[in-house]
Amino acid sequence: MSIKASLLSGLLLVAIDASSAHGACFDVSKGEPSHLSGHLSHRIFAGPPNFEDVQKGDTPEPGYVLKLSAPICLTGDEFADPSRLFDEVQLVPADGMTMKMAAFRDADVNVDVVDPMPSMTGHHHRPLVAWVKSISSARDATASYGTAATTIEAFYAALRSGDGALASSFVVPEKTLKGPYAPRSLTRFYGSLVEPLTLLDIRPTGGGRFSVRYHFRSNTMTCNGAATVATVSRGGRNFIQSISAETGC
Repeated sequence: MSIKASLLSGLLLVAIDASSAHGACFDVSKGEPSHLSGHLSHRIFAGPPNFEDVQKGDTPEPGYVLKLSAPICLTGDEFADPSRLFDEVQLVPADGMTMKMAAFRDADVNVDVVDPMPSMTGHHHRPLVAWVKSISSARDATASYGTAATTIEAFYAALRSGDGALASSFVVPEKTLKGPYAPRSLTRFYGSLVEPLTLLDIRPTGGGRFSVRYHFRSNTMTCNGAATVATVSRGGRNFIQSISAETGC
């Protein structure tokens, strides 16, 4: 191999190593990426006429942004610049996904996407725009190990199956004799839901308290709920002491 060829080969390897260090570079002409993970948030983007600031007269354009754990880049299109690294993706609900994406706001998620495209117009507010065809929680279950979070997870899992007796067993006994934590009350409500309860996120806030987010749908409402759950330890076992809803459902 000539000295010139060796130098070119070395530069190519350096470029590849540098790109790999910063994350994947996806070829949009091949439908990449098709799967992404990150933290989902809801935003209000600025639309026409100037695409700068809704508080200066631009039209509000609600949308979603997925914050990635590592930056990526794009190739395969004249609007894709492989030298441009970014860690936020604009996500658009595909058919039937609007309510599901709303339920996962402010949570860590996995998404399957279709029709990924680089930003081309002022309506594209991040370097990559993609349509979501499925979404699920990406919460790390191992983070709950050895904490009262496992009791909370069990409580909401029992509610999902409509088993009020099982759910109430995770609540301090004195609160299950009557009222909203009584087995019959829990079964009556959660056992009749049109769409069963799903626990979306759980985060410790200190002092045995946890912030939880959940979703369910009844005949009369759709709930994208949030609550603070307080726990207490008795005899080495954790129980739910109280649940304070923050969203009215």
